[in-house]
Amino acid sequence: MPSCLVARRHVFRAIHSRRNLSIKLSVLHDAKQSRSFVTGRRRNAGSCTRAYSSSPQTSNDSLGKKASSSRHEVSSLLHRILEFLPRALPGSTTDGGIQSSQLWSELLSEVDADLCSPLEVHPSARVIVCGADQWAGSHELITALLENPFTTDDAYSDILRNRWKNQPAYLTINHRSSTSLINGTLTIPASWLQQYPFPVQLTEIPYLSSHPSLPKMLLKGDVLILLCNPLTTPLPTLISNAQYILQRPNTILVLTVSSASGHAIDYISKELAAANCTPGKILAVDPIRALEAVSALKSDPSSPAAIQRYQDDFTGSRISLLGDVLAGMLGLKDSGRTASSSSSLLAIRTRSAVIQMQGALYASARSVSQARVAIDHVFTGASELQSQVEEIRARTDREVLVESGIDEALLRGSKEMKALLESLTWLKMIWRVDEIDSLVSSALYKHWCRELENQLILQTGRLASTQASLTSSTFSQLAKLASSSSSPAFQSPILDNHLRQLTHSPTYALTPDALTRPIQARRTQLTKYTTTRLHRDAQNSVLGAFGGMFVGTGVGWWLAFGESALSVGAGSEAGTALGAGALIAVASIRWAVRKWERAKRKWVEDADRVGEGLKRDLKVTLERGIEKNVAVVPIAAYEGLRELAGKQQEEIDIVRSDLILMQADIEALEPTRPS
Repeated sequence: MPSCLVARRHVFRAIHSRRNLSIKLSVLHDAKQSRSFVTGRRRNAGSCTRAYSSSPQTSNDSLGKKASSSRHEVSSLLHRILEFLPRALPGSTTDGGIQSSQLWSELLSEVDADLCSPLEVHPSARVIVCGADQWAGSHELITALLENPFTTDDAYSDILRNRWKNQPAYLTINHRSSTSLINGTLTIPASWLQQYPFPVQLTEIPYLSSHPSLPKMLLKGDVLILLCNPLTTPLPTLISNAQYILQRPNTILVLTVSSASGHAIDYISKELAAANCTPGKILAVDPIRALEAVSALKSDPSSPAAIQRYQDDFTGSRISLLGDVLAGMLGLKDSGRTASSSSSLLAIRTRSAVIQMQGALYASARSVSQARVAIDHVFTGASELQSQVEEIRARTDREVLVESGIDEALLRGSKEMKALLESLTWLKMIWRVDEIDSLVSSALYKHWCRELENQLILQTGRLASTQASLTSSTFSQLAKLASSSSSPAFQSPILDNHLRQLTHSPTYALTPDALTRPIQARRTQLTKYTTTRLHRDAQNSVLGAFGGMFVGTGVGWWLAFGESALSVGAGSEAGTALGAGALIAVASIRWAVRKWERAKRKWVEDADRVGEGLKRDLKVTLERGIEKNVAVVPIAAYEGLRELAGKQQEEIDIVRSDLILMQADIEALEPTRPS
């Protein structure tokens, strides 16, 4: 129990007796007796302080050796974490630096310096008091704890109550025999600061958002007392603003309410635990009532009514519980009566170092978790880009290949070419035999897939519009991923530059003949090979027919008038010889006609095979056009994003493995959590 409360309860016991009331009133009327009473309180405080430190020498030596051994283990692990932090945390952040390696490296370096330095350099336990907002009551709490209602020193109360006039972002309060306030440091002879076996240094911060550099100051204390007024700061707002504080086991959450049941405290504990916030202790205190009690007694210390009001209000404010909880947080609840001041301070430093390392590793774990979420987000963004590309592929395959009517165009072209060839009978052909090549080629360029070619040129314009839309969507998606990710690994200027180079490359733009090249190639194939063979077959047919006719004539003359053994002799029947020659001529003409018809059928069959090949060529050309032109930017984007995310994931997995090992080492060093 705090020493000032011990002294006050001595007063209350005497006041409860009517027989002693007049004696006490007369003592309080006398200024000298009042000062001697204050001196007695201070002596009682000194005896209370000595009670914490009185212990056998052997126990002190054992605790000192144990603390020294633990300090070396903590220091070794601390250096490992210092080397690990730049791999897990960014150098700086926009959240006040809570997730930055710079903040935690500075904190752990200071912790390491404290562990290595003699106890005389920092002989005090550091307690931070901060309000969640300006209505939390931190000013009233500090004033009620440090105010001395029995002092006659007006400067004491004046400096204490007006300590925040023209002061910086935070105020440091130490115990001294005289009262002064210089450069943000208040020295005051408050007995509350001397109730433990070592001095206590208070650092008072008005509220969380009072200064941008406060996160580091809040994390430096051995114990942090966070005050919250539930009326002005709801629990979700408190969790949002102070989650990094509420997750630390050396935090005491003080709810500044006039009354709070155990069920309400349990409910708040569960809500905090659901948000991954487990402060060391949750109290309900009414600092305004405690300050009013002190002010009432100070205004009229001789009045029984003021004394009774002081007793009721100070006890009802539950502010005395804070001293007991703070003692437990400082490790004095169990070992405080058997440990010396030096061993207690060393244990506090070691425990604070473990808590700071836990905080650094928790920040690292949170950063790793955020990095994994960012990686998943990048993979999701890449999948969205790929889905857009696949959707374009499926849609364009239907629109270009089906809606353009390739089969109908080929069928129509085949019919027109068949009609042209059928009109070229053998008798008509022999008069235009030298024009077959140009005639058929002209018909090919005029009728074969001409409408399909026009449709594909129209579809090329639509694909160009789709290409512009996909490119714009890709850069928008990349900008969104870069803005939502704090990791610089996903903000790649190299990838952005590569994509912009693709948009300005000569092969990026879709030309009108991008889809019609297969038609032109297949038409050239029909002209160069199939039509040329048809032309040659036509010529051979004509030559064969006329050759057969000449042969038949020659054979008939030779049989009729020649001097060979087969000759029927002069004057023989000429009809027989003419008949033989005519037979040969007719046979050659029949052969020529069949050859021409076979050549035309073969041309049609070749044209049908070329048409089937054209459909395959158009499909391949469309797919290549989508991959190399229409969707070249999103394809390069999602491939680049997946490569970046894959490399980042490998690094994160390694960091996570090291983090798990160090967390296990921390758990092995972690002392029993104070209750």
